[in-house]
Amino acid sequence: MKKIIILIAALLFAQNIHIQKAKEYLKIGSQSALYDAANEYYKAKEYKRAINLYQQINKPNLKFNALYNMANAYAYSGNLEKAKELLQKALKIKKDKDAEYNLKLIEKLLKKHKNKSQNKRNKHNQKKNNKKTNNQSKKQQNNNKNKSKNENEQQKNNKNSHKKNQSKNKNQKKSSQQIKQQNNENKKTKKLKKERLKQTNELKQNKRAQKERIKIFKPNKEKKTSDIRKRYYEMKLKNMNFNTLLLPLRSN
Repeated sequence: MKKIIILIAALLFAQNIHIQKAKEYLKIGSQSALYDAANEYYKAKEYKRAINLYQQINKPNLKFNALYNMANAYAYSGNLEKAKELLQKALKIKKDKDAEYNLKLIEKLLKKHKNKSQNKRNKHNQKKNNKKTNNQSKKQQNNNKNKSKNENEQQKNNKNSHKKNQSKNKNQKKSSQQIKQQNNENKKTKKLKKERLKQTNELKQNKRAQKERIKIFKPNKEKKTSDIRKRYYEMKLKNMNFNTLLLPLRSN
């Protein structure tokens, strides 16, 4: 632990020394002094400050070194595309083995990063597709479930409707049978009523006939006519020369 603390303290001390040197170089203000200041910031890992100073260098004999160092500063900052571009510019000024090596290394790193990002994209797309297929399969399963549910419900409804129709038909049959029975009963009651009326009429007729017979055979209870009246009629009959025993009809 003490060793790590000592190492960090040493690095910070060295960094401060590089920054102090850079400030001293900047006071001079010449192109070579700017280049040296940029290098000091580069050593202190102050890459942004170093890049700003490298961009200000226009001196032809310093241009290659400025581009080369600026490319390294961009590479350490994580901008490999810009580092590649600057190394290609530097190699146009002159050929250099270190610059060529760095360019190849950066190209490899870019390819690696590209493959990684492509793999990430592929994985991401695959995940998306898997999610999509899973969702589709879930939807399909849900649709199938709903379909089977609907079919079951339809079957149940059909069964219920069939049962209802059967019961309806039964009820209709029952009702038709009941109507027939009712009609038959009504016919029977009508017949009985007719027979009873006939019987009652016959009885009435028989009673009337009996009464009439009794009237015929029953002697009339006539009131005795007075002797004077009898004599009067006898005298009148004698005068009219009618030899009859008929007596005059009684008035009501």
